Amino acid sequence: MRRQIKHLSGALIGLAGSAALAISAHAELIDRPHFEREGLVIVWAANAMGAVPMVSDFILDTGNGTSAAGSGDIDLIASDAHAVVTGTLVSTQDGVASATGGMPFLLTNTDSGTIDTDTNGDGVVSGADAFTSFGIQSLSDARVDAVRQSSSFYVASNVPFAIDAQAFTPSTFTEFILLLITRMQLSVTQAGDDGLAFGASAQLPHSGGATAGVAPSLRLWDLRNAQNVFTGNQRTASGPGSLADQAVRFDAEYSIAAANLNGYDLSLGTFDFQVEVVYTVYVP
Repeated sequence: MRRQIKHLSGALIGLAGSAALAISAHAELIDRPHFEREGLVIVWAANAMGAVPMVSDFILDTGNGTSAAGSGDIDLIASDAHAVVTGTLVSTQDGVASATGGMPFLLTNTDSGTIDTDTNGDGVVSGADAFTSFGIQSLSDARVDAVRQSSSFYVASNVPFAIDAQAFTPSTFTEFILLLITRMQLSVTQAGDDGLAFGASAQLPHSGGATAGVAPSLRLWDLRNAQNVFTGNQRTASGPGSLADQAVRFDAEYSIAAANLNGYDLSLGTFDFQVEVVYTVYVP
């Protein structure tokens, strides 16, 4: 009887040893590396003092949405970006200052034909301009020659983005009339050199080309509430490079049409007209 017990004990020990070897043979090690890059949109322009270039806004895509207000994105720089003046644009800062001169216009259908009041080409009518006498006829008229002013900002991104614009309106009646006749048009440039080269490693933010995704010309009146002015479908960065290399330039042009195109007329009198337009760049 004792021998049988000893024999049985040995069998149990053997089974236990076999089980231990089986567990060791099927041991597992699980590794789960995880990387995530959120959508980034970087806006660079000027600071409040006009110093350029500097990164003015840094937006992180952390949510979903179709508008600037509801997208859930986080703006990591609280202060606003300020538009810049490039080598090919005319500054909008303070507009055409009344201290230096007025907005140029055309005198049409005179006995000497059409006369441009900006005779020296400096963009304003002032004491530096000089005229010769001319005769007024029944069809003579004075009209603005589609006066334009522009400014710009730069965007670099690793994700498609959109832009909304809103004009903060004044309160006088004449200024509201001017809101009706003043228009805004946004455009995009892929590469260039404005003192700092940009776009060497960039692509247009819409695959359809330079005009794709850009809203048609809008009246400032239409921008009393935020309106979408651009929606892209691809990132600007097309290859490795610096922030400037991967950025494109957006130009905002403001214009007042001729009187015969619902523009400025002498009946509007004199004015100093300035409106703040805020552009919000976001990931939809």
